[in-house]
Amino acid sequence: MTITDSTDAELLARFRAGDSAALEPLFARYEEPVFRFLFGVLKDHHGAEDALQETFVQALRKADSVAADTFRGWLFTVAYRQAMLLKRKTKRLPAQADDFALLGLIGDEPADLRAGATDDARQVRELLDLLPEPQRAVISARVFDGKTFREVAAALGCPLNTALARMHDGLKKLRQLWEARHA
Repeated sequence: MTITDSTDAELLARFRAGDSAALEPLFARYEEPVFRFLFGVLKDHHGAEDALQETFVQALRKADSVAADTFRGWLFTVAYRQAMLLKRKTKRLPAQADDFALLGLIGDEPADLRAGATDDARQVRELLDLLPEPQRAVISARVFDGKTFREVAAALGCPLNTALARMHDGLKKLRQLWEARHA
């Protein structure tokens, strides 16, 4: 039996025993179905990607405490909560609905808004340079190169859960730097 043939319970047991690579097939197993679920809830590709990222970050953080026999249901519950958090955040902060908007990736606004977005994009790139290299590399590969988290992890030679954690931490730090600059 290969690691990809293992059950969720077996993979979680291996992870809890110290095999960090056991989470990768687990994430690979659920990446597409959870993304489709999130896209169905949010009706937004970028929002679904953001919620998927946060779902996997939460799964990584709480994998030690999740009951193995209910992992799938728990993961979809976490995904649903992340989608609802993103929806509330979007309603509360429509100008900065997600981190991709913060990154200046606004494509179809009127010309007068594009000028402001260009300045914002320049500022975000300056702030990106302040991040630690591992975080900057993941954000650049994911956001600017359009790679999936799996492709980012492979390109950087790190486990998927490491790439997810670096993206999460990098975006959090970038948000803090942005808010400090614009306070």
